[in-house]
Amino acid sequence: MPLPDSGRNGPFIGLNMSWDEPGETAAGSLRVPAPYIDAVVRTGGVPLCLPIADDPAVMKQAISMLDALLFIGAADYRPERYGGHPQPERELVPERRDRFDFLLARYVLEETDLPVLGICGGCQLLALARGGSLVQDIGSEWEPLTGRVPLPHAAAARGFDPASGSDRPPSGADARTGPENTAAPYMHPVTMKFDSLFARIAAIPPGACLETNSFHHQAVHPEQPGRDLQATARTADGVVEAVEPAPDSSWGRTGRFLLGLQWHAERMQDRMEQQHFFRALTAAAGVYRLERKPPHGRPAR
Repeated sequence: MPLPDSGRNGPFIGLNMSWDEPGETAAGSLRVPAPYIDAVVRTGGVPLCLPIADDPAVMKQAISMLDALLFIGAADYRPERYGGHPQPERELVPERRDRFDFLLARYVLEETDLPVLGICGGCQLLALARGGSLVQDIGSEWEPLTGRVPLPHAAAARGFDPASGSDRPPSGADARTGPENTAAPYMHPVTMKFDSLFARIAAIPPGACLETNSFHHQAVHPEQPGRDLQATARTADGVVEAVEPAPDSSWGRTGRFLLGLQWHAERMQDRMEQQHFFRALTAAAGVYRLERKPPHGRPAR
């Protein structure tokens, strides 16, 4: 029996997926945390989860059906991507996801005009795909702005004990990056650059701050945000919380919707100011769907 037609005709928003390595008794599996799906649906979009396929032709065919891309959070991307120091394997995304995410991000950014929103690890992916770098561990490597007190950005820095007396991650997640842990959220204010895409979407009065959660131990490096990108939001101690097109880039001149948020806005959907980011993505996807412009080619280097 066919399903009833709901009349829904929202834009298609693709999401990359997490990859769980196969075990002794289980096959490898793909998943997307439900809050991302809920955030897209709540704002009128139709979420489509992109399987991790090693065949670029499959990926490109899937992307051809989309109106926008949402890059979701993750554990840490592999440090060899940006010249970082080695990390324990348990802190890193599996090689299969790392490989696919970079292939996907570079194609979407450089070969399409799709609207893009990146969350947490997805924000870092945007920077890395454009040759940027990361503060690899905020707690041990970040030098706060002069006179500022360092904030406990990562769950581990707050003594989070997910299970039984240790700072080890729950199954399949890293307590330091915390993309899927169950720690009570730590909140801090974020200040934004005036007249940025971020500020326009957040709709916060000039001089005011946006309150966000924090589960990450890495962030986009403020001096290396990636080609054609700029940092437009920071915490009180100077850690980058958002990236978007630089005004003098081709993306900036054409007004492409491209935004990375370091926090988990999808977990704060009870707050209207956090819903704004997903509403903006869905609205941009709707415009893209109506126009269906051919790709303009790669942005200026």
